[in-house]
Amino acid sequence: MRSRPAPGAVLVLAPLFPLLLASAGCASSVCTKVRSDRDAFTRRAAAAGPHLALAVPYATLSQSVQRSLTRLPQVRLPLPDLGPVDLGSLAVAIRSVAFRPAPAGSVGARVSVALTQGGKPVAALDLDAVIAPRLDPRAGSVRLQLGAEDLREVRPSLPPAERKRFAEFLLSLVPGAARGLVGREQVEALADGFLKEVVGGRWPQIRDQLLQGTGDLVDVEIDLGDVPLTKIDLKSGAADLELWAHAALPAAALSPGTARPAGSDARLVALRMSGGVAAELANRAMASGQIPDRYNRDGAPDPRGELVAGVDWQAGERPLKVHAWSTEGTCARLTFGGTPQVAARGGQLAVDVDDGTLEEVTGSLRVRAAVWFSGLGRQTFSISESVADAIEFEILGVDYRASVVAAAVSRSELEFSLALAEAPQPATRRP
Repeated sequence: MRSRPAPGAVLVLAPLFPLLLASAGCASSVCTKVRSDRDAFTRRAAAAGPHLALAVPYATLSQSVQRSLTRLPQVRLPLPDLGPVDLGSLAVAIRSVAFRPAPAGSVGARVSVALTQGGKPVAALDLDAVIAPRLDPRAGSVRLQLGAEDLREVRPSLPPAERKRFAEFLLSLVPGAARGLVGREQVEALADGFLKEVVGGRWPQIRDQLLQGTGDLVDVEIDLGDVPLTKIDLKSGAADLELWAHAALPAAALSPGTARPAGSDARLVALRMSGGVAAELANRAMASGQIPDRYNRDGAPDPRGELVAGVDWQAGERPLKVHAWSTEGTCARLTFGGTPQVAARGGQLAVDVDDGTLEEVTGSLRVRAAVWFSGLGRQTFSISESVADAIEFEILGVDYRASVVAAAVSRSELEFSLALAEAPQPATRRP
């Protein structure tokens, strides 16, 4: 037979019932709030961009295509007769391709055709073309091509300074003994007539000989790495080709301005990245298992840890936010804030977060902020640095790799300076 509690015991416990019920209800309320917060974090919608901006110096692109021009054919042109004086002939060849500004959504290319004698430049014709890019956001790539067919309809121009330079060249060919018979005006008229013929009636023939068997003069492909993109915009800056990329991530957009951060080395490729992109790339890395997503109370990675982590970026003081949720047992939500400090040390980038702070707590759990930033905070920056390093260029069949040589962190974004180097070719086996 079950014994009943004494009436006195019931009277003693009765005042505690409301406290026990309230405690259970409070814990349930905290768990509901924490789970709701975690769910809201994982369901954040993608935000409008742009989120990444790449600035590539025109000079870098121009230098990269230069070496392929030495293999192009030359055309020989006999100079006009000047009475009894034989002036010889000229060699005509494509000598350079220089990238330059163009209307929005395109990039300009000035193809310089040099007239030389004995290897010395005499005059130059300019072919100004506009390249429309092929943009593939899904593949994260941009391609610029300028081939022989693109130059078929482009007419050459000859600046007045080049006309004067050519006339002086012809005059220098006249022997001293013959200068009394040949006046400057006659030479200048001869030079002007010859150049008009070169850029006019004879140009189609010269052009076809120059371009015979020629492939692409420009073929540049830029790969922006493993970032989910929805749109890429191309802009022609004063000195840089600018790519503005929109990511399918819940990240704040970059502030307006140029793709190149103020004060960065104009000789290097520059990358601006929204801090939110860095955070979301870290979240994707955790979701795919690249970096741990579960931690114990000491902030150490632990596949059985009770805390699930997430990263966010909020412009302002201590912009890098590390969140940790415990949705079972002792329910809690923790938010840490910190400011990554970046420095180049011995050719490597070192990241420190000295101001890591526990900013917000839901529940009764307490942990040390410094431990979280020494782990997950550093890995977040490492993920964004690896994206910058993953940017690739293929220029006329030659692969170039980017490497981060400097970085900076602001309240809203990360900034990288990248050096390009030709990728090493795989070793070939000897038979």
